[in-house]
Amino acid sequence: MSSPVPSAQRSANRARVVRALRERGAQSRRALAEIGLSRSTVKSVIEELLDDGTITEVTAAERGTGRPPTLVGLKGDLGVAVGIEIANGTVRAAVCDTAQQLLLHDAVPMDDHTPPEATLKTAATLVGHMLDRLGLDKHRVLGVGVAMPGPIQRNTGVNGRATTLKPWVNVNPYATASSVLRLPLLVGNDANFAALAETIWGVARGMRDIAYVYTASGIGVGFILGGALYVGANGTAGELGHTTIDENGEVCQCGGRGCLNTLANADSITQKLWRSHHDRLSIADVIKMAQVGDVGCRRVIADAGRHIGLAAANMYNLLDPELIVLGGNLAPAGEILLAPLRESMARRAIHAGEVLPPVVVGALDEHTVVVQGAAAAVLRDSDRFPLPSLPRK
Repeated sequence: MSSPVPSAQRSANRARVVRALRERGAQSRRALAEIGLSRSTVKSVIEELLDDGTITEVTAAERGTGRPPTLVGLKGDLGVAVGIEIANGTVRAAVCDTAQQLLLHDAVPMDDHTPPEATLKTAATLVGHMLDRLGLDKHRVLGVGVAMPGPIQRNTGVNGRATTLKPWVNVNPYATASSVLRLPLLVGNDANFAALAETIWGVARGMRDIAYVYTASGIGVGFILGGALYVGANGTAGELGHTTIDENGEVCQCGGRGCLNTLANADSITQKLWRSHHDRLSIADVIKMAQVGDVGCRRVIADAGRHIGLAAANMYNLLDPELIVLGGNLAPAGEILLAPLRESMARRAIHAGEVLPPVVVGALDEHTVVVQGAAAAVLRDSDRFPLPSLPRK
């Protein structure tokens, strides 16, 4: 019979199993043995965690699969993580439980010129209403992940000049959010969080080396390399939208010329149609019209795909990901964008056409992928966002 007070080693073993479940979701007992513990130790720890209500067994029916091994995962009632996305024109939020289930998501419009503190107060109000709808107290929140549309300088924590929300440039979002939200939090780039979400819930599930191209007001890439988010030495990894495509091209907001953003982001695509269509179309309008055969709309989307493919070829040559995922507001264009993207990439990549990774549309909705990833970053971080201590039975 085990001691009512676990030894230091037993506590360490429990922490390793819980950490693995937080990072990977529900796992088989065999898979948990691969974290470096013996099968007998894993069996003993799982029995203890089942007994004290930290984990639960997940049946095949709950996962909607055939007959896989019985899995164990964290119970969903241990707390919740909140994801917030500060985006152009909107603030989004999501609440996920410790079983990695999306409980609720919502959004409110927000003017791009709103000061950061006012934006965060709106976000806090939105989250408060969502918790009320779920019947959850604020103390059930393990932490909050806040996503920003641009690079965050790693050493200073300040938003860089490539941030597409100009009131946030040279602002420390962590410090500002801490004073408003008054909850444990982390802050990161939107594309990075979206990449994380796709590895947990989407088409990249279980993969260790992926590039997630997130299209919004700008075009960024979230990298998962070796199973971990890669942000670079200064926090600017993945700014694909500021790859130079035309040295003599249009001046970008970052100050450079001919950046990918000036040729292939949503604004550049819609602007190309103003003269021919005599209307200020949204990117959603352009995609819908392309899908029903509008030649002009199909042309500008295909052109954007070719430009993104050029930048993606350079990215592939440098990092060699096993999968490239497209998400965000251009993803609904599907093959209208992807076919020319792949063709452009194949012409320029090393060993063109031989070992290129698949390029696919993400599985998660463009309106939730970032907030899900922001919440997931909290759920995965055992050190900064510990689970509440549970009484031993």
